[in-house]
Amino acid sequence: MSSWEVFIVEDDIRIAEINKKFVEKVEGFSVCGIALNEEEAKEQISILRPDLVVLDIYFPDMNGLDLLRWIRSEFRGIEVIMVTAATEVKTLKVALEDGIFDYIVKPVIFQRFKDTLLQFNDYKRSISQLSADKEVNQNMIDSLLKREKVEIEPYLLPKGIDPITLEKILSILMHHQKGFTAEDLGQRTGVSRTTARRYLEYLVSEQKAKADITYGGVGRPERIYKYGL
Repeated sequence: MSSWEVFIVEDDIRIAEINKKFVEKVEGFSVCGIALNEEEAKEQISILRPDLVVLDIYFPDMNGLDLLRWIRSEFRGIEVIMVTAATEVKTLKVALEDGIFDYIVKPVIFQRFKDTLLQFNDYKRSISQLSADKEVNQNMIDSLLKREKVEIEPYLLPKGIDPITLEKILSILMHHQKGFTAEDLGQRTGVSRTTARRYLEYLVSEQKAKADITYGGVGRPERIYKYGL
C-alpha cells in the first residue's frame, strides 16, 4: 500500500486527536500536521502539500467550505474529506459541487472513516498506474471514475428520514456484504435500534436493501439487512 500524508483542520483539539488516531490506525496513512484555525491551515498546507485534508466546516474564524474552495484553487492534487456536524442539505450540496472526496457526519464511526481512506488509496493508486505513453479505453476510464454515489432526493423522503443519516446507513450496507441486524447497525452508526430499523425498512421499501430471516442461538428469528436485491 502507498504512503499517504493527511492534514487535519479542526478547531477542537480533542476531536483533532481522535481523527489523528483514526488515520494512523489505517495502514499506509500518516498525519503530517494539525491546524486549529484558518491561518495555521493555509500556512501549513502551503508548506506540507499533503495528499489529503480532513476538514471540519464550523470554525470561530472561518467556514470550512471557504477553505475547501481555497484548496481547490491553489492545490489541484489535494483531496478533501469533510468531517463535520453539519447536516444541512444545502451545505452538503455545496461541498459536493466543490469536489470533496467524501462527507462524514460526526460522531465519526471508525469503520466508516477507514472505508473512505481505503477508497482514497484505491483511487490514487489507479491514477498513478496510468501510463503517459498509452491511450485509455472506456473500461479503464469507467474503472478509474467508479464511485458508488447514493442518489437521494431529500424533498421526496418521508417524515423521520434524514438524508445524511440515510446516506451513512446505505454506505455502510454497500461496503459490508454480510449484512446487519437493526441492533448491530444502530451500534455502528450511533442511533437506536428502533431508528436503525426504520431506515432499514425504508431502504427495503425502496428496493435498495433486502431483508432475510435468520435464527439466533435460542431460536428467535432476526431480520438481517443487506445491500441490494
